[in-house]
Amino acid sequence: MSSENHELLGRLAEQVRSEIAPAVDGEYRRTQAYMAAVILERLAREAVLGERHATAEADDMAQLLTELDGIELEALSEELAALRANARVAALGDVVEALYRVDPERPETAAALAAIRRVLRRDIDRRMEIAR
Repeated sequence: MSSENHELLGRLAEQVRSEIAPAVDGEYRRTQAYMAAVILERLAREAVLGERHATAEADDMAQLLTELDGIELEALSEELAALRANARVAALGDVVEALYRVDPERPETAAALAAIRRVLRRDIDRRMEIAR
């Protein structure tokens, strides 16, 4: 989304919050109008931060794949190949499950899980930046 969309969504959210919602009859409908303003504000923040967050995720995943390449994880060759094909945070679930199946106490498994946790933490921080 472009910055124009961000500004438009922000103005629309403000109009819904300040003009439309107070004029709506009925508590339920008014609540829904205020919720619509909240959703529009979130979409506006997502429009502003989306490109930066996508770049940060790509950087995090590239760094993670480099780090995982340095760890002996031959039992996870299929999962790591799938992760390389779809280098997104959302694709980490299969790798984490496989690491726990192998043995989370092994030093190389623990190192891989620690690296993944760092990426997941940064992903959560980005999501919280939008949610604020």
